[in-house]
Order: sequence, then structure tokens, then C-alpha cells
Amino acid sequence: MKSTYAPKLSIFICGFLIFYSGIVFSQVGINTTTPNGILDINSSTTGFVLPRVSLTSTIIQAPVINPQTGSIPIGTAVYNTNTTSTGTNDVSPGMYVWDGAKWAIEFTRKQAALYESNLGMRTVSSGSFANVSGLVNQNFTAQYTGYYKVLVNVNFGGGGAKVPKKSGTGQSQGYLNIARQSGTFRLNFGGTNYDIPAHSYSTAYEPAVSATNYFAIWEEFSTIFYVYLNANQSRSFTLSFDQDPAPEFISNGDSGTGRGYISYDIPCTVEIIYVGD
Repeated sequence: MKSTYAPKLSIFICGFLIFYSGIVFSQVGINTTTPNGILDINSSTTGFVLPRVSLTSTIIQAPVINPQTGSIPIGTAVYNTNTTSTGTNDVSPGMYVWDGAKWAIEFTRKQAALYESNLGMRTVSSGSFANVSGLVNQNFTAQYTGYYKVLVNVNFGGGGAKVPKKSGTGQSQGYLNIARQSGTFRLNFGGTNYDIPAHSYSTAYEPAVSATNYFAIWEEFSTIFYVYLNANQSRSFTLSFDQDPAPEFISNGDSGTGRGYISYDIPCTVEIIYVGD
């Protein structure tokens, strides 16, 4: 007697093999019939949304898990929604990919801020440090944990020098007085002082020479330092200037045309730039 089950079994096996083969070797296309990879998504109006998770550290896999148990596979991609500010292995919103040991950032972290002084400040030799207008009690808040470069640019020009062969102690007795006026800029950044020495030269001729006297010939000076800040950490800062005694300048540099100049043509600036972990 012939079996009636063999043809049905053969059909079942063939169907299973075809189905299994499709699982192993086929590509998946969404909105396309010609996928160019294992997964090809085609759309001109919508994007691919990564799983959104709240990471707590670049070296902690959680809350992401491997459904097959064990460590998550290298190449696992997520979009982190959290910001941490512990100072170590911090995260910020953006795309991350697990590289086997840590979450690698797949976006560029950028932050820069520029602060400018007001123009036209005059200085005196009497007294101590005087604040530079426009750069007083400014505040900077870090978006990311890491190092920030602080670039300070200042400029200073001397006042009017004393005319030689005039009565008065310490004046030049020749035909030309080349006088040096100097002082110190100080940036107090988060309670730490950063000093920048500055100077400039002015000239004054004896009246009989009939030459041009020069003043406010400003020179530019700068300094760079680095600070480590945590995300959302703020630092206040103030720029000030202390002029040295100026006996070779009109009124000893304390009044009138003998006073020095700050930000005569261009402002003093403080620029803060994020440079990385």
C-alpha cells in the first residue's frame, strides 16, 4: 500500500527551506524594492529615530541591555537624553555608540563665548586695580565637562609725555622725551588671578623742535590658560588694570592728558572655548 504522506512532507520541507533561506540571505527594504544593504530605509520627509535612553556614564552600559544576555554588542547605537556633571566620564545629549569598553561620542561638542570691553577707558597711577568697563562680573556656564581654553587679549596706550627742558624733577633735559608708561592687567577668573604686564611708549619734543608728539600708541598683549569645568558649572570673571607710577608723564599720569588709554581703538576681549575632555 502506498503512503499518501510523502508528497505532503516533501512540500513542507521545501517550503521550510525556502523560508529559512529567505531569513538568512534576504535584505529588508522600507519604502524601497531594491535594498542596497541588510536594511535600507528610504524617505524624503522622515528620519530614523534611534532608541532614546538616559545614560549616566560613558563607561556604564545600563540602561541598555542585550536581550540575549551578556554585554551589549560593539556597535550598539543610542541617542542619550541625559546630562551629567560628576567631572568623570560625563555624558551630554547626542548619539553614542558602544565600542566594547565605553560609549563613544558620535557628535562634535562645540562651545565658545566672546566677551568685549567698552571703548575709551582712561587710567591713573594713583590707587590700585580699576575695573575695565564691560568686563566686570561676567559669567560663563560650561555646557560640557572638560577643558576650556581662556584667551585674554588686552591693549594699553601711554598718555602724554612731559615736554623736555621744562621745570620739574625727573624730566628729560634733551630735545626729546621718550617715556614708557606701564601697568598690569588682572583677570580674576573664578577666584584665581591671571596677570598680564603691559606697557607703551609716548614721545614729547622740546617746543623749539616743532615736531609731532605721540601718545596713545597702544600695544596689544595676551595670555592663554586652561581650566577644567564640569557641565553646568559657572565661573564669574572680572578684568582690571593697575597703572604703575608715571613720573615722565603729564600730571604723573594721574589726570588730564597724562593718563593712559585702554581700548582706545579696539576692545579688550576674553574668549572661552571648549577644547575637549
